Amino acid sequence: MRTREPNTATFRLTGASSLGATMNKPPARPAVAHVAGPRGRRSFAEPRIREARGEDRGEIERIAEADGQPPEDSARDPRYFAHLTSHGSLLVAEADGQLAGFAATRRVGSLTLLCDLFVDPARQGRGVGRRLLDRAFAETTDRVTFSSQDPRALPLYARYGLAPRWPLLYLAGQPARLSQANRARARRAAPQDAAKAERLLAGNDRAADYGYWTAAAGGSGLVVSERHDVIAAGAIADARVPHLVVADGADPVAALLAALSMVRAATVRLCLPGPHPALGVALRAGFLIEDLDHYMSTSDGLVRFSDVLSPALA
Repeated sequence: MRTREPNTATFRLTGASSLGATMNKPPARPAVAHVAGPRGRRSFAEPRIREARGEDRGEIERIAEADGQPPEDSARDPRYFAHLTSHGSLLVAEADGQLAGFAATRRVGSLTLLCDLFVDPARQGRGVGRRLLDRAFAETTDRVTFSSQDPRALPLYARYGLAPRWPLLYLAGQPARLSQANRARARRAAPQDAAKAERLLAGNDRAADYGYWTAAAGGSGLVVSERHDVIAAGAIADARVPHLVVADGADPVAALLAALSMVRAATVRLCLPGPHPALGVALRAGFLIEDLDHYMSTSDGLVRFSDVLSPALA
């Protein structure tokens, strides 16, 4: 999950985007740079798309930083970079001897999740993002992403069959203000045990992602039970709930309240789909919406709105 320090802004530019993505409000959107030549704007060479290599990390970090990404849970983070290269696909666009952009995807069950799409500000508006998506989405059908609010991002993804479905809301609040009367109970679990519980609940093998989520400070797997039945599995950290999957037919509000009761920090951050049944409960308890992304997919129902989601990894 891409994280950010607390801020007073109401909204944030984040999620996969033709400019950039992440839970930290980046600085104002950089202007598209045009390099002047004898006849005005200089034309750039057509980019070559290839798999990223270890030696590309410095250039990828440069582009991510130029697009306003935070130092953690983004391509500027060596741990995030290693996770994507080990368990996903990381593509780069190379032109004129430099990297012009990069795109990252991750398979989640039958879905192809676009985690990141960033273009060097000096190359924006020149088709680099489109070339990256041509390769990233090749031979895929079920595609999803969490798009930024940048007005150039949504039409780009729409060209690849993705339509906006609902907002993904970035919430912050105090768990202590939520009702403690709850029939569900949560317990910390080893990452592999939480991943196993999710596999039984939802059929997805997320073991590698659990390893990433729980490596954060205070990180742990989480299993939520009601009576003797497991109803949810996820991951928590000191001040975040990056991921929580709820069983079909279970109460997502009870599952979330149980998970939040395990967070140690006074203020917690999480991402809730707009239609999530717990949204009103959280807002009435004083939680604030700090930002939003647009969930986009090639068909409805590919991602469930009863879960807590990580915009980079779902």
